[in-house]
Amino acid sequence: MPYRQFVRKAQAQGFWVGALWDPRLESPHYLDDVRAHADLYVETDFRDPQLLRRTLRAVAEEHRATVIYHIGREETMVTAHEVAEELHAGLNTACAIRFLADKHAMRDLLAAHALSPVSFEAAPTRQEVPGAVGRIGLPAVVKPSALAGSRGVFLWREPQDEAAWRALVDAYDYDGPFLVEEYLQGPEYSVETLSRNGDHHVVGITEKLLGPPPLFVEVGHVHPAPLDPERRQAIEELTTRFLTACGYRFGPAHTEIIFTARGPRIVESQARLGGDRIPRLVELACGLDIEQAIFASLAGRPAPIPQATATAIVRFFTFPPGRVGEIRGLETVAGLAYVDELSLRLNPGDTVAQVRDSKSRHGHVIVHGATAEQARARAARVLAALEVVIDGTPVTADAATDVPATPL
Repeated sequence: MPYRQFVRKAQAQGFWVGALWDPRLESPHYLDDVRAHADLYVETDFRDPQLLRRTLRAVAEEHRATVIYHIGREETMVTAHEVAEELHAGLNTACAIRFLADKHAMRDLLAAHALSPVSFEAAPTRQEVPGAVGRIGLPAVVKPSALAGSRGVFLWREPQDEAAWRALVDAYDYDGPFLVEEYLQGPEYSVETLSRNGDHHVVGITEKLLGPPPLFVEVGHVHPAPLDPERRQAIEELTTRFLTACGYRFGPAHTEIIFTARGPRIVESQARLGGDRIPRLVELACGLDIEQAIFASLAGRPAPIPQATATAIVRFFTFPPGRVGEIRGLETVAGLAYVDELSLRLNPGDTVAQVRDSKSRHGHVIVHGATAEQARARAARVLAALEVVIDGTPVTADAATDVPATPL
């Protein structure tokens, strides 16, 4: 499932690209764009693993594909890499990808290597979650093992939180499996890496700005994260040791880490680029097109990783539910020289839905500055200038997107 920019950037490095997609996963307009640029476009139903396996094998064999590669959503990643391994067209083993795509497999691997110790327990069904929460102890974090993008992650603080948790998983129509973990407290980061021949190169570390519990929906990112050298080294070393333990050999990885009072602890990792416009933040901060770098490396022309010379920030809009009356400040913000991207998915007359995950946020803005302080000040200026009238009450973006202080 190559996103449209991946098709173009792979072709720019001289590759023939065949794109395999499930039409449910993007809009017809988006997929028309993929179809127009790809050398081959095939659709199938990703919900049927055997159909996906047969289709991928047939297309790869018919067109003599030299590489089968998947850096889209995690749900079908292992299946694609299994076919790649069977056809000797893989860049990573399916086992390595499973450690990154499966939260339970990752925890087992970390425990086996005595890396990033975290108390956890698997709960195959939702009926088994309350018992696991009781054994781990409150507060505990409950994660749907088979959902990506932080969907359904919930902080269970008190026994009466069970009703709210059940309502959340009902909304996703999800019954299991789950992973129940101890609640890790501290600032959260993501580590963006590129691997080649089993060598892992840290592109940069991103600071994550989280909304309030129990859902912790991400409301922003800062790249590069302002870190002292000792903390940076500890985060980088844990990440590269983990990727080596996985057997990961090629491509990007996005590894999320919380720096606790006991040191850094891995939250999860994926064999793909970070979402939430992190690749754009990297490009603004250090000039590296990390998407292009994947395919340059695959073509045997790995790009050097430059040092960051600026700071870039993305902030997401999370307005409260209600009916939109008026939107103010949008044109003013769009005209600011330091605003790189601006998107607001609300219009007068819309009904604002409650934000429960990253997919339901109401838009974003990206700003950049010469220093972290300047970039933060500019982001704050933008959030204060953008105002949406909801049910007759003006709500500025900074009031709607409050970030609680995180203990260091």
